[in-house]
Amino acid sequence: MASTYDIELTALATWQTLSLGIFSSLVVWWLYNVAYATDIPKIKGIPELPNAIPFYGHLKALGDDHPTAFEKYSTKNNCEVVQAKLGNRRILVINSYKAAQEFMVKNASATIDRPLFHTFHGIVSKTQGGTIGTAPWNESTKRMRTVAGALMTRPAIQRSAPMLDIETTALVKGIFEYSKDATVEVDPRIFFQRQALNLTLMWCYGTRIASIEDPLLHKILSVAHSVSSFRSTNNNIQDYVPFYRYLPKSERTKTALNDRNIRDVWLNKLFQKVVDSVRAGRKPNCISAGLLSDSSDDKLTEAEIKSINVSFVSGGFETLATSGIAVIGWLSTEEGQRGQERAYQDIIAHHGSVEAAWDECVLEERSPYVVALVREGLRYYVPIPFLTPRQTMKPFSWRGIEIPKGLTVHINGQSVNHDPECYGPDAHSFRPERWLRDEVHDVKPPGPPYQYSYGAGSRMCPAVAISNRHLYATYVRLIIHFRFKASKSAPPNVDYIHFNEDLSVQTAIPKRFNIELERRESNDSLMQCLERSERTTSGLYE
Repeated sequence: MASTYDIELTALATWQTLSLGIFSSLVVWWLYNVAYATDIPKIKGIPELPNAIPFYGHLKALGDDHPTAFEKYSTKNNCEVVQAKLGNRRILVINSYKAAQEFMVKNASATIDRPLFHTFHGIVSKTQGGTIGTAPWNESTKRMRTVAGALMTRPAIQRSAPMLDIETTALVKGIFEYSKDATVEVDPRIFFQRQALNLTLMWCYGTRIASIEDPLLHKILSVAHSVSSFRSTNNNIQDYVPFYRYLPKSERTKTALNDRNIRDVWLNKLFQKVVDSVRAGRKPNCISAGLLSDSSDDKLTEAEIKSINVSFVSGGFETLATSGIAVIGWLSTEEGQRGQERAYQDIIAHHGSVEAAWDECVLEERSPYVVALVREGLRYYVPIPFLTPRQTMKPFSWRGIEIPKGLTVHINGQSVNHDPECYGPDAHSFRPERWLRDEVHDVKPPGPPYQYSYGAGSRMCPAVAISNRHLYATYVRLIIHFRFKASKSAPPNVDYIHFNEDLSVQTAIPKRFNIELERRESNDSLMQCLERSERTTSGLYE
């Protein structure tokens, strides 16, 4: 008969074996979940990308160009919406115009939220706050969007005409001077980047960068481009595979911290300059000064004002520069030169003269063809191919499929903007004429939002109208004075995918190219327009 001691040893051994089994099962369960589970379970009724692997999901299968990978899969398999696993995060990717409208416009209140990401929100934006466009939906974001919307009314845009005048004048003059009286080829990139950046700097802080040689200009451009990479799905594995966050500081984390520190210096300096001016009784002509001087009960905090500034400075200028550079590249091609001539004739027909067009383009958009050129440029050369993701705020039904709360939803702007169901069989061609009503064939152009480069629905970019005016004025002032021709040695890449220099970042940037200039009007006409604008706007901004 077994002794009490033997029974206790047996029980202990059994307990140890059972405990080890439970522990092993828990470890296996944990590893399985880390390797295969996602924040949201698989959604029934929506196709999923193949070739997911443990821990990474589809991150490796998608390669370096996520928008194109999803566009190809969607086209090949005839599916408008696809789901995928990015590490432990499940996402939906919308690839058709119709589905985008159904998600973002018809279900605007359900898709109003934004997801949080470890690198962009937790590191890069920790000190300045997130942008209005990337912040989750809450009362603070709602108040900031309301203020931003009020700043973008038609009267406000009319008041911004002097800024547009200054910067379009600077762009035309800069390109002309650099070309040495139209005898030397010009790379237009830096002129468009400075123009777009200066508009946001004047709007937010009442200052501008005068020279394309200014080190601050190049520092801001470099950091902005790097920060854009932290908003992309391509190369931020630590956002989707949590294990990477706990490793000793990776190169990506070091870069994020470095970018934040560099950006903080000049953002804080610009903002403090406005704060000091307001406290001294001076009120610079900028939104920061106006918001700081607000005495209403629901005035924004300094943190919220900074967030609005970061939204314009970080989120706006790159996309405008991208569209402008890409369209000038297309205009310089053989086909584009025919578009130049049509644009010139249309400008003169609707503005009356070169001088009138120069003065009026910052106040109103009269030329239908140039309006069409703006729209087609934004549609064809998508500045943000993979739009900033939304997050569902509540569940809803889409075509009989239940879409859960808390799901990350991406609009594949590249695919949506080239959807043949919306834009016709020539959707992959650059054709401004698609926006002009064809009375002969009774063809109507697509209606609002026209394209998805600004997004749509409740979190659509609030600066649509002023951005369109900016591009319109830029094209008008260049076209009325110059003909452009592509350089033979450094021509532009005008493909809607491969025009982009860096597919790993969120915001596209056109590959470098050169253009040749030929003056369209007399030198006196150009000089008179430049001098008139410089005289009118003299002293308005530093």
